[in-house]
Amino acid sequence: MNLRNSPTLNSRIEDDPIVDGLPKRTTFIPLRQKDLQKVLISKFQITDVELLEYKKLCSRLQAIFHVEHLASLLYLEEIYDTLDPDSNIVDLETVSVEKREALTNALLSEVEKLLFSAHYKRLSREELERAIEVGCQWGVQLDVNFDIYERLEIFARGYRTVQLTRRRWQKLFRLESIELPEFQRLIMAFRMSPALNAGKKDKFKKNQKSLDEKFVYLKAFKNIPENDLEILLPGSKVRLTKLDRAKILLPTLSGMAFTIWKVARGVLVLSLAFHFANILGWAILIGAIGGYVFKSVLSYLNTKNKYQFGLTESLYIKNLDNNSGVIYRILNEAEEQELCEAVLAYTFLWKCAGTEQGLTEDELDKLVEEFLEQTTGIDVDFEVHDGLEKLERLALATRNDRQEWTASPIHLASELLNKNWSELFESRVAKTAGFEHPLDDGLFTN
Repeated sequence: MNLRNSPTLNSRIEDDPIVDGLPKRTTFIPLRQKDLQKVLISKFQITDVELLEYKKLCSRLQAIFHVEHLASLLYLEEIYDTLDPDSNIVDLETVSVEKREALTNALLSEVEKLLFSAHYKRLSREELERAIEVGCQWGVQLDVNFDIYERLEIFARGYRTVQLTRRRWQKLFRLESIELPEFQRLIMAFRMSPALNAGKKDKFKKNQKSLDEKFVYLKAFKNIPENDLEILLPGSKVRLTKLDRAKILLPTLSGMAFTIWKVARGVLVLSLAFHFANILGWAILIGAIGGYVFKSVLSYLNTKNKYQFGLTESLYIKNLDNNSGVIYRILNEAEEQELCEAVLAYTFLWKCAGTEQGLTEDELDKLVEEFLEQTTGIDVDFEVHDGLEKLERLALATRNDRQEWTASPIHLASELLNKNWSELFESRVAKTAGFEHPLDDGLFTN
């Protein structure tokens, strides 16, 4: 190993404040429910007699969770229709500022609940500022103005460690490195401030003409390193580093000085002989200076455009969804995660718990986590409490005085879910009566 070329590690991933706020182990189950069902059938060698009832159980669970999330979808569609920048629906009534603000709060509140169900974590303002600070030191330097946002919310889920390196003259060009998280999924929700268009001049206003403060913008991204978080923020402006400016300025100044010296010497010689040549010489001198100034400006713009093109290309590749598409994505993810949690909890209780003695939460948690690591190769932190709460709510599991859980018999499970299915629809129909607006009654509240 060449010690001279080995980098100095400035900061480890454990020292990162954003990582410190994220779960140490992922709570996201990286399996489709269909694939999970097949693996469980194979693992427990479910017999043909039980297989039909088990598949019926999984199908009923999927239908119930789908209907419950459909209620959330209808609620979000009703709210977001007014706030969606891509909507082509004409509002027949004028939406007041107060009502728009209430809709925005209701939308972001519901989105946050769904993202929590899909195992996302909200990033605080302090964490964002930390990411921007790291980005300025280890990535493209940008100017970010938080004052242009009325609301700004960012949520992250899952990360892997990436290592960045650099050389600086301040450190005598020794190789330095830092460990940073790369977020596997990132959701952004923001609304621009009305003050953005209030002033006569604003350095961000020109770049944000297409962002209307009446709307809420939703964005979904994948594989975003912490030092690139600032790139995602509208209003960010590329700022060239001192090294880039030196690369542009120094060659220009040295070339300009050399040209001025040569032209001035020629002008001096010619001016002693011809008056016309004197005028021509000074014109050449001024033209040469103007040419180098033009070349310097052009080089500056090309360098800036190169950075901007790199940012645009990166965002194009890493963008997953926008606006209403983000709502459908997170609803699907939340529904899939809740279904997987319920299926895992029921199957392991059914197959691993005895008829008289059940499993405690810790015992069930350990069994499921070992299964998920063997199946996916990922250390998943199974949220056993959420899974059992769903089963208890649907009468698919009970616990005794010793806090041991047992599953309802498989031949009774479908019948119990059919009862829950009927009650679910009766509840929705009853709440639908008199429905006018999601902010006016409790149609979709539990």
